[in-house]
Amino acid sequence: MIQPALKFETRNLAERKTPANAFDGSEQRRSRRDPANDLSEIILDGRKFGVACLIHDISEGGARLEVSCGELPKRFVLANYTRRTKTLCRLVWRKNQIIGVNFLTKPRPFSIDERL
Repeated sequence: MIQPALKFETRNLAERKTPANAFDGSEQRRSRRDPANDLSEIILDGRKFGVACLIHDISEGGARLEVSCGELPKRFVLANYTRRTKTLCRLVWRKNQIIGVNFLTKPRPFSIDERL
């Protein structure tokens, strides 16, 4: 009995929808990242002080941060002092001092006077 030839799906490279800001074609984000230079803080449960960080770019679903600390929990609150918002985040990846997070809640406004 002769087996049928395998069929492979092929697409023209021009048809691929890769975001303009993808560095190597592996872009998997659903929304576009916007450049940022936002002073922020990671608020950790049960700790008096947070961890200062800088948001390098931000999208509707997450952000890329620069941190100066070691280990972080999988979930934490990110307080963005530049935009005066806070949101619950999930750590997705880390490469040295740069981390990527997904937003688990929509960023909501807060007052600097308000206790986080």
